[in-house]
Amino acid sequence: MIAGPLCATFLADLGADVVKVEPPNGEMYRSYRRTLNGEPYNPGFELFNRNKRALSIDLKSDEGGALIHDLIEETDVFIQNWPPGVAERLGVDYDTLTDINEDLIYVHITGYGQSGPMAHLPGMDAMTQHVSGFTSILGYEDDRPPIRSQSSLADYFAAYSATVSVLGALIGRDDAGGQKVEISLLEALSHNLDAAYEFYNNLGEVPGKGGRNLYYQPDMLYGAAEAADGYVSVALLLYSERIWEAYCELLDRPELLEKERYQTTQGRAEDADHLCSQFEDWLREQPVSAAVERLNELGIPAAPYQTIEEAAEMEHMDHLGVFEEIDHPVYESLTLTSTPLSLSESDVSIRSRAPLLGEHNRDVLREQGYDDDEIDRLVEENVLSE
Repeated sequence: MIAGPLCATFLADLGADVVKVEPPNGEMYRSYRRTLNGEPYNPGFELFNRNKRALSIDLKSDEGGALIHDLIEETDVFIQNWPPGVAERLGVDYDTLTDINEDLIYVHITGYGQSGPMAHLPGMDAMTQHVSGFTSILGYEDDRPPIRSQSSLADYFAAYSATVSVLGALIGRDDAGGQKVEISLLEALSHNLDAAYEFYNNLGEVPGKGGRNLYYQPDMLYGAAEAADGYVSVALLLYSERIWEAYCELLDRPELLEKERYQTTQGRAEDADHLCSQFEDWLREQPVSAAVERLNELGIPAAPYQTIEEAAEMEHMDHLGVFEEIDHPVYESLTLTSTPLSLSESDVSIRSRAPLLGEHNRDVLREQGYDDDEIDRLVEENVLSE
């Protein structure tokens, strides 16, 4: 529900003309989450479908399939994230569409890949986070169920991977022609587990839960610690000579610099629990703002812990242009988190809101040569939804 649409969104942010194809009753992510201005509202749908036009077609009908085939003749990229086998049943599989347009770049995003023992399983972000082992390094050792990231990381990594692959295919199309991009959530997330598999495959280490810190250095502070009036996120990476020297200066312990055991990063790492405990004793006596200022001044990276509300209201967010307000025919206006993509000479921005269901049926089909009588007939026969 996120990976495929988000890949298309990134391409739209970069300037592509993206047409979102949905069934007559709309895609699942249009479902209710909250109410805004008296209307059902799903914040995620509005964010992940900006800059697109919408076409609502019954792909299970013969004419719906023919209509898509007409569109494919002039399409650069086709993106779908159904489970394996669905596209074949609908007549929009790779072989069928590349017979129509040999230069087509065909993107298929799945949970577990196109084949193999798990390929048939439903692949959603939450499942992938648990199957990949990612959630085994989150949280703390206790009897509660494993937690998942509250960011749909598998979906996002898959979307980024697909987008990069599409751009590479477009760059190489003159030489390679059209080709298929196959991305799975499992592979995309597995590549981004901060070398957890490398610790296992090369060293035989089974990573444990990192809690607030790094899973491979759980005793060294790399996260939130308590200050006098809140929490401070600190990267007390004692294997850095610069941070180690700053640590000794901060706690007024110059003699530690001469201690033989601490001449090596290994020695400091072995005593990380004790050294970090001494640091936290100091931090608990400091106000957040003063601690952050002092730590950064010495070269120890630090920042305040904040809620979503506090972060959203930061002056720096406004300076970076992280949020954009757009007009909306149903909600009057929406504030969306802007695209993370950026180019110095091209317009990369939110140019339009997420489309209403079937909003651009007529515009898209007229561009393909359909006249109003043909479009009216397709509506009457429930091939198109308006």
